[in-house]
Amino acid sequence: MLACQKFDDSLFYNNIGVAANRSHMSAYEKGISSELCAENELKTKGYEILGKRVRTQYGEVDILAKKGNDVVAVEVKQRKSLSAARACISIKQQKRIFNALLFIMSNRDELFANYRVDVICFDSVGRFEHIENAFTAESFAAY
Repeated sequence: MLACQKFDDSLFYNNIGVAANRSHMSAYEKGISSELCAENELKTKGYEILGKRVRTQYGEVDILAKKGNDVVAVEVKQRKSLSAARACISIKQQKRIFNALLFIMSNRDELFANYRVDVICFDSVGRFEHIENAFTAESFAAY
C-alpha cells in the first residue's frame, strides 16, 4: 500500500491543489482530493488521462484512462479504511460503471484492444490501493 503525496498523515490536496487539513474538508472536497491523487498515481504508472468525471446516460466514470491499447474506467473510493473502501461498491454501482464504460467505448472513433474497470481505494490517511480489473461483466451477470 502506498500513500498519496502529502506533507503528513492529515494533509491532502484540496480541489485547487493546495495542501489542506483533510478533517476540515467536505465529502465533495475529499472526493476531489482522492481523484487528484488517483490521477497522479495513474500518470506515474504511465497512463494517459482521457477524461475525468465522464458522464453518460448510464452513470459517471471518475477517471477514464488509457495505457497502450487498453482503456480503463477508474472508480475512486475513499473511506476510513481500505477494506471499507473496497467493500462499498455495490453490484448496482458495478453495473452502472461497466455500462457507462461500454457506452463510452461504443461512441469513440479510436479502437482499443481491451477495456477494464479498475478501482483505486483510499483510506482516511491517504494510503491507497490500485485494484486492476476489479470487476467484469461476469462478476455481476448472475444478479
